[in-house]
Amino acid sequence: MTATPTLVAPATPWGRSAVAVVRLSGPAARDIVARLAPAGPPWRARRASVRTLCDADGRTLDRALVTWMPGPRSYTGQDVVELSLHGNPAIVAAVIDACVAAGARVAGPGAFTRQAVEAGRLGLLEAEAVDAVVRASTVEGARLALDRGGLGEVLAGWRTQLVEVAAELEARLDHPGEELGLAEDEALAAGLSGLHAQAQALAATWGPARARIDGAVVALIGPVNAGKSSLLNALVGQTRALVSDQPGTTRDVVEARIDLDGVALTLLDTAGAREHATELEAQGAALAQARLADTDLVLVVESLAAPADPAVDRLLAGLGDRPRLRIGTHLDRAAPRPEHDLALSTVTGQGLPALRDALRRATGELSQAAAAVLVSERQHGRVLDVADHLAHAALALADDLGPAVAAQELYLALSTLDALSGADTREDVLDRLFARFCIGK
Repeated sequence: MTATPTLVAPATPWGRSAVAVVRLSGPAARDIVARLAPAGPPWRARRASVRTLCDADGRTLDRALVTWMPGPRSYTGQDVVELSLHGNPAIVAAVIDACVAAGARVAGPGAFTRQAVEAGRLGLLEAEAVDAVVRASTVEGARLALDRGGLGEVLAGWRTQLVEVAAELEARLDHPGEELGLAEDEALAAGLSGLHAQAQALAATWGPARARIDGAVVALIGPVNAGKSSLLNALVGQTRALVSDQPGTTRDVVEARIDLDGVALTLLDTAGAREHATELEAQGAALAQARLADTDLVLVVESLAAPADPAVDRLLAGLGDRPRLRIGTHLDRAAPRPEHDLALSTVTGQGLPALRDALRRATGELSQAAAAVLVSERQHGRVLDVADHLAHAALALADDLGPAVAAQELYLALSTLDALSGADTREDVLDRLFARFCIGK
């Protein structure tokens, strides 16, 4: 049997700071730190003490605030020691090297949280919530992830209902013609359809939640001199992109971020399109086209003070079914046109509040009544799978395909729920999940 390793990693971002934290977790965590700091006060659980850390040759590395948290009452369920050091990257690296020389192993992404899951300190849903809290772009996104209890309760409720329906169907299959069932097919189908609707509603929370946790990308495209850079500056509230009457001022993609009521929006100001573009402008347009693949919304910006530009039609055709808003600018100089969703002026500010409202709606609004929210792409995919199985089970009962087909779909739905909640999770799933975590978490 392979011995459980003791892991070490920085628990704070790399770089200079007032304080940096190095975390060790595993059966030898205290012994390893004791080798680095043989002198000092007696070790007391969950009591911080100041200790001098030295390398193998006895040279001082740092004076650190050391906290020992014995398992299983720790984050990982293992013995944990946290070292609060001076925030010098050279010191942090030297301390980690000394820990490795004393027997520790450098932790990979998410290794500590994975220990917590394997020790039963965290469930899989809670682990994903931890990841979402760490990567959240706004406080609102972190708040969504911190409210991690609702999802488990919802899934447990679904599971109870599905087990009851599956038992009903199994009774019919085991004893055909004996009228052992307590509910009619129509009632069972209606109940499954209701659960299907709940699953779809839960899946729909991922879009708005993702915008609040990971942020959303909004690209501004349109002809030259349409006012894209002025619009970006107006949304940001400061000059981030150069503005000029000379066509083709923007040649690279200019990025700016704003917090729009809890949604982190990354705005991309792209090179303007025109018939006779310079080589540099063409390169800028190609770069903008490549960035469109990662956008959640496209603002097609046109000047109301200029005649209709055929370049706009080509841009619209190239968007396919990607979400977009057509924006007419320079409202202070010309009247709005019917083909635009919104008209505005960055000079007077007219129309800008309406655009901000439209951006909020486009990134999705979360209902205050939502019992739970999804915080990962994995959760979203699993819930959609559950919804599909529920729909097929309800259809089997409604279309007289029989309880055998419906029961099989219910077992698939239950299996998917188990994988979603972590009750039945294979090693490769954990590998993929924790690979995206930051090191030290």
